[in-house]
Order: sequence, then structure tokens, then C-alpha cells
Amino acid sequence: MSKLHLEIITPEKTLYNDDIELVEVPGKRGRFTVLVNHAPIISTLEKGEIRVKSAAGTDVTFDCNAGYLECSENKVSILLN
Repeated sequence: MSKLHLEIITPEKTLYNDDIELVEVPGKRGRFTVLVNHAPIISTLEKGEIRVKSAAGTDVTFDCNAGYLECSENKVSILLN
């Protein structure tokens, strides 16, 4: 069974680094969700909330002012400004 791994980083520190069920982000063209086996994507992020559903099933949220998301081979990287 495939797993989805998420890393959220800022210039100062790593905010999150763990396996997840999904991540929902504020994309430039609207909110979207990344799940396991998502097609490769690179997107800019806008002001809003990032919602993470951890592998344990708990929700965690992060504020986003702007940033970038890259997803490839079940690895999601979010770079926040």
C-alpha cells in the first residue's frame, strides 16, 4: 500500500514532516486536495489555510500567506514564504 509523505518548510524551519492521508491547500486557481497516487503537480499557493489529515487521522492546520507546492511519487513538498 502506498503512503503519501508531506514536508512543509519555511526559510527558518521545518513545520511538518510525516506521512499523511491528504493535504488541502489554497492554490492560485482555488483550493485543491492531494491524495495518495496524485498526478505530479507544481502549484503556487495563495493566502489561506493548509489542512493536513495525518496518517493517524487527526487534522492539523497551518496558515499560508504564499508559497509553492510540488507533488511527485507520493511526496509532497510545500515551501512557504
